[in-house]
Amino acid sequence: MAANISHLKVMGQSAALADDTILRWLPKQQLWVDPTRLNQLSGENGLRVIILPGSFVDNYGKIVTEKISLELVEIVHKAGMLLAARPTTSRDGVFESAGMFSLTAKKGAELLQLIKPIHIEWPINTLHTRPAALQMVTLAAASTRPFSTQAEQDWTPFFNKPSPVLKLQGQRWLKFDIDRLGWFSAQQPLSREGLKSMLSVRYQDQDFEHKQAFLVFRNHQAVVKLFPYENKFCAFNIPRRAAACVVMLGVKNERYYLGHTCFDGHYASNLALKLDEVEAEMVPQLIYALVNLHK
Repeated sequence: MAANISHLKVMGQSAALADDTILRWLPKQQLWVDPTRLNQLSGENGLRVIILPGSFVDNYGKIVTEKISLELVEIVHKAGMLLAARPTTSRDGVFESAGMFSLTAKKGAELLQLIKPIHIEWPINTLHTRPAALQMVTLAAASTRPFSTQAEQDWTPFFNKPSPVLKLQGQRWLKFDIDRLGWFSAQQPLSREGLKSMLSVRYQDQDFEHKQAFLVFRNHQAVVKLFPYENKFCAFNIPRRAAACVVMLGVKNERYYLGHTCFDGHYASNLALKLDEVEAEMVPQLIYALVNLHK
């Protein structure tokens, strides 16, 4: 079921290459802010940010008065979650996400800290059909490190209860305050899809210097990171009846390789995929194409 990557029609938005070593592409928006004034900002995908005067301090705890840059990342669709290497899993559970965003403040190259709450007004993705019980989560250090000695991150609850969803002029909104900068997501557990089991995906080992693979669900706003083991990628607690695609990206000698394989309903526990070499600048568009092709 895998398609030849080189024959795919390029579509969707592009994104800048942020860090080759972790295979992460982030479509960033840079907003310039006068921190001594009230700032009301809007992202390209509708996120509204309201910042009070005197909200930021430097590493010495001094309130910043010079012009600063606010870096905003908005993720609406599954392809963006994959490109940003932000799966919708927490501990051993799979979740659906209505969207994600990240806020970072800098004065020059120095990262700033937040001392006053920032008010957020967030339009909910219309693809998410059950927004009433969305839980706000933030990215923090994981309590477990599966298959790896490297530090992993995990989504942890930001509020103790689901955030209320407001409906204004036909659009659903989440409205809340954040007291820290970083990554945030609105999510809820993936609906039950029958029994769960381990998924294993084989690929031809080419001594990749860097590699990542993700499981992208077709009928849900959900993305799972797979963990490498020898010449395989593995994941546990995957619903057996879910339709999904595995997308893998590898790098060797600054050359990029992309491959995918899909399954529909009952799948074999062992899958295989073929990787094709692609141009580095084409990776974001090709991943958008793959995800859109198998919605």
